[in-house]
Amino acid sequence: MHPKKVTWLELFYDLIYVVAISIAAHVLAEAHDGHIPTDALLKFPLIFVPLWWAWTGFTLYVNRFGEDSPAQRIVYFIQMLFVIIMAANINVDFEAYYLFFMIGYVGIRLSTVYMYARVWNRHRGLPRQVASYLCLSFLIGSAISFSSVLFPGVAKFYVLYLGIVVDIALPLAGRRLLRRMPVHHHHLMERYGLATIILLGELILVMVDTIRHHSLTLQSGWAVLIGFSIAVAIWWHYFESSEREAHENRAGPGHPVIYGHLFTFLSLGIVSNVIRYALNHELALRSFAWLAWSGFALYVLSTVLIFRPYAASKGLLSWAGLGYPLTLLVLCGIVLLLLPSLTAVYAALAVFFLVYALIAVRQAKMKPASLSR
Repeated sequence: MHPKKVTWLELFYDLIYVVAISIAAHVLAEAHDGHIPTDALLKFPLIFVPLWWAWTGFTLYVNRFGEDSPAQRIVYFIQMLFVIIMAANINVDFEAYYLFFMIGYVGIRLSTVYMYARVWNRHRGLPRQVASYLCLSFLIGSAISFSSVLFPGVAKFYVLYLGIVVDIALPLAGRRLLRRMPVHHHHLMERYGLATIILLGELILVMVDTIRHHSLTLQSGWAVLIGFSIAVAIWWHYFESSEREAHENRAGPGHPVIYGHLFTFLSLGIVSNVIRYALNHELALRSFAWLAWSGFALYVLSTVLIFRPYAASKGLLSWAGLGYPLTLLVLCGIVLLLLPSLTAVYAALAVFFLVYALIAVRQAKMKPASLSR
């Protein structure tokens, strides 16, 4: 399989999506009486998952079948317009904006289905089998999701997610077929890595934007330094691990990488809000501690899924597999919930991210060079 490179148009496409993801993360930014409202906590993943899945669907199409053709470029631009529609209708009052958000989501999914249908029609053999399977799978999921607009109240969200679950489950069920036409592993890692680094840039933007609206003091300067340390630790761990992962010769459907990055992106959205609340002090101590631990836990979970192969020879439950990540998660939760001040919780979170980066990178350097997923 010849190496596949990320194009400038893919970068443009990713940037549009990251804007939408940043807006989705802002759903958690409005605290009331020191707490994030329960409906905002629930709506964050409700809004986030369709964004991630819409992006993932076309990313995987381009990875397997993409070519720099006029038809593909036009579909890219059409999807960007649908992403803008989705982003413009992201709001805590999700139900009031739901119809246009859903039009954006289904528009992206159906244009992806169209591209698979083109491959189905134009190719023979294995590419035709893979394209037809994914085309029909995503068409079924999209139809179920779009039918959610016919349902009242919260019932629409159950139907939306039924469609997404079908969308996700059918590729997993077809793993044997998809393994016969594996993803371009390096390209896949590069696409997710570029999206991750843009989201890390959002962490910096949160710091700058918050300082612009508040006077710079010794306390806020310290908070910025800690936030920057968290961003550096995440960058250090993720891209050190990603660099090694990308250059390994892996064959398969790439499911751990694909689904693991859902938790990576969710964690970065949460961490951006942790930094925001550390600067504006609008969140009560315990709520802040839980938010901070959630961001750390989701990041650790995501990296265990994405970068786990180095532990395969020793077993998943070994110290290198799940031992030290679980130990850090439990220890982090205990420490953050016992600390007496918001600043102490924030500083401890940075320490845990740095420790995780140090240990995980050291373990990654010890992994065998030829494990396959």
